[in-house]
Amino acid sequence: MAVLPPGQKPVVMTRYTHMLYEDVEVWTRFLKGTRPEIFELWYDVHVGKAMPVPEGASQVEAAVAAAVSRKRIDVVCRVAGGYWVVEVKPFGNMVALGQSLAYCSLFQNEYQVSGLVLPVVVCDLVDEDLARRFAELGVLVFETGYKGLVG
Repeated sequence: MAVLPPGQKPVVMTRYTHMLYEDVEVWTRFLKGTRPEIFELWYDVHVGKAMPVPEGASQVEAAVAAAVSRKRIDVVCRVAGGYWVVEVKPFGNMVALGQSLAYCSLFQNEYQVSGLVLPVVVCDLVDEDLARRFAELGVLVFETGYKGLVG
């Protein structure tokens, strides 16, 4: 099993590895707001299988395929009691729900960590129709409350 390298502190930056512009704004609002303590974090954590390369492909081609085709977790956070596998989206919808659950499972299959590993969605607003479903499935949701995108 893989081991996470040393992480970084949860500080606001102008960009975060592979996050889309709208996700950067959500994540920045989350970091600036009231939240549980994050001891360290990792951005753009790769999980899952790489796409297959043709027979006879070079090691360089295989490495490039792995670098660009594996799934990418937005953020992994070490918190009291374990880890969060975080999906960042402006709107906590079905896509965010599915991604958070899938990434959490893939992370647990691939990385050796101690403590609980929980799926988390950080969003501005959560889909009211799904709020109960997130809770039933054990997905923590942190809303920034920002309503600029909806109205």
